Amino acid sequence: METLVQKKQKKLTWAEFREIEIPEGDTSIYELINGEIVKRSSPNSPHQSASVNLTLLFGIFIKKKKIGRLFHAPFDVYLDEYSAGIQPDLLFVSNERDFIIHPGNGIVGTPDLVIEIVSKGSVKNDRVTKKDLYERFAVKEYWIVDVRSKTVEVYTMDSDRYKLFSFAEEEGVIKSSVLNGFKLNVKQIFE
Repeated sequence: METLVQKKQKKLTWAEFREIEIPEGDTSIYELINGEIVKRSSPNSPHQSASVNLTLLFGIFIKKKKIGRLFHAPFDVYLDEYSAGIQPDLLFVSNERDFIIHPGNGIVGTPDLVIEIVSKGSVKNDRVTKKDLYERFAVKEYWIVDVRSKTVEVYTMDSDRYKLFSFAEEEGVIKSSVLNGFKLNVKQIFE
């Protein structure tokens, strides 16, 4: 069995990625994006606070409206053979697309909405690599939540490209195009 260091040398498939031997005591999170292993650290407390607040705010709305299901990391998303085991901080799957929810196997297909919370070490990954990946697989709506700058950016698909749909910094209302009627003051995320 190849080690993690040996596997990082070549483009991997999901099957090869699953065979990787992770060093004992390694608490990092690994994702396979475009055939490359992407390592990230465990989230810090501001990240976790924002994640809990978003989970509560989205969860209440989604449950009340009975429009789909909300999931949070760690929960694998499989987009294709070279981009799998991806763990967005939060994701939403509508009732119309619930066929992509596989018990015991995460999400196999494209979620309707994905949220990534930017941490110190994840700026390039969330703002470039994952944004490009979600755009390529046509995730309808992508939220970038930055706890350091207290900003929220909401991107929606427009002619196969992401376009900024809603933005707020520190306070102000942010909206969703996928979750009709959902809006919140960004202060609620960063409390």
